[in-house]
Amino acid sequence: MSELEEYKILTKKRFSAAVESIVITKRLSYIDAITHLAEERMMDYANVKRLLSDSIKQKLEVEAAELRLIKTETGNKLPL
Repeated sequence: MSELEEYKILTKKRFSAAVESIVITKRLSYIDAITHLAEERMMDYANVKRLLSDSIKQKLEVEAAELRLIKTETGNKLPL
């Protein structure tokens, strides 16, 4: 399989690795990294959900909770 074909075919493992790589190299948040990757590959955001690994989903949820984009059931948390 050529490199171009591999670039086009995304698996959950490849997409999650690409997100992690962008977070590390470009120092972006997970939300920004996922958005960046989706826009770069001209992907529909509805398709992104199925490509996220469980660990990326957990990190994304923590990040969204810290930004108060979602409510959490853990109760109040003092800022440190």
